[in-house]
Amino acid sequence: MPPIDPITLTRELIAIPSESSNQTATDPGRPEEAVRAFLAGLCQRHGIPTERLGAMPGRDNFIAFFPAANKKRLLLTAHMDTVSAAKMENPFAAALEAGKIKGRGACDDKGPLACAFAALVNLHAARKELAWDVTFAATVDEECSMSGAAALAGHGPWDLIIGLEPTGLQVITAHKGVFRCTISTTGHAVHSSIPEKGRNAIMAMHDVITDLKTLEFRLKRQRHPDLGRATLAVTQIEGGSSVNIIPDHCRISVDVRLLPEHDPDSLARTLSNLVGWRGEIEETFSAQGIFTDPGAPPVQQFLATLAAHGHDPTTTTAAYATDCSRLSSQGPCIIWGPGDISQAHQVDEYIEISEIEAAGRVLTDFLCMEKM
Repeated sequence: MPPIDPITLTRELIAIPSESSNQTATDPGRPEEAVRAFLAGLCQRHGIPTERLGAMPGRDNFIAFFPAANKKRLLLTAHMDTVSAAKMENPFAAALEAGKIKGRGACDDKGPLACAFAALVNLHAARKELAWDVTFAATVDEECSMSGAAALAGHGPWDLIIGLEPTGLQVITAHKGVFRCTISTTGHAVHSSIPEKGRNAIMAMHDVITDLKTLEFRLKRQRHPDLGRATLAVTQIEGGSSVNIIPDHCRISVDVRLLPEHDPDSLARTLSNLVGWRGEIEETFSAQGIFTDPGAPPVQQFLATLAAHGHDPTTTTAAYATDCSRLSSQGPCIIWGPGDISQAHQVDEYIEISEIEAAGRVLTDFLCMEKM
């Protein structure tokens, strides 16, 4: 059986729509299922054991096992879902153009997924001895709530977790966490000529926002040496019905970026106490920040492999969150892969073919290299 070509595989995966929100060509009830079935078919042909792990109704993670007796455990994980392809032209054509593959999911996350999956399957087919006991996981729902990664955490722990994302082949060892919510205040609508007979929901929200500014100041007292400070932003506001009616409702959206030492559940309780009787809070998303010591031996081994291939072995950080938010309790996490994060979610999303090939070479060596 011929080796799996990661470039061809990337194009095949792009051609399978797997939008997890605002679908244009994807079954909204089972957005990742066609990708999962495709990967499972490849493994079946190569005699590789697999498992489907439920995360949400109709949405299952894909897991493949590449066991190596008495070796340390490694998790390689990428996500199958993409953001919407709305406003894109031919988003699933996976066109080749000037050394690039274009299409929805090209860099986020089908190129990174393809390079890792191809490396593992080809090593298996060549009967190469692995230096790690490897679990490969393709998760659902990373772009929305990371429920796939949450379900995957039950398969841990691991000695190293590599979250495959478009990092330009640079290793990320820390990223911020996230807490998002909406806050709603209510009032009593009357004509604006008699405001004293009503209750102004927007003015009530003004007081809440003032207190949120105080909370932001408190959060910023801590500073992480690599990630900087936490941030809190009111990103949306809506309320009222007419210029001459005292508003009876107001709602804001709040986005908080947390440091790894911040607990999203603790922040939720703080916000609940802050708002109190003045309004209602609805949490919409939360994810833990992560920090992995770059000096940890498994990380150093991966960095050494990068350096041996002529890539930058220094580590960096990210402001965005990844599936590792749900996995960091199960082992040291790094985020790494081919592609440019600035291309993720764009209408002209693409990935460089040369980066997919380079990532495959790095992973192949790392997977077979003896421990330092």
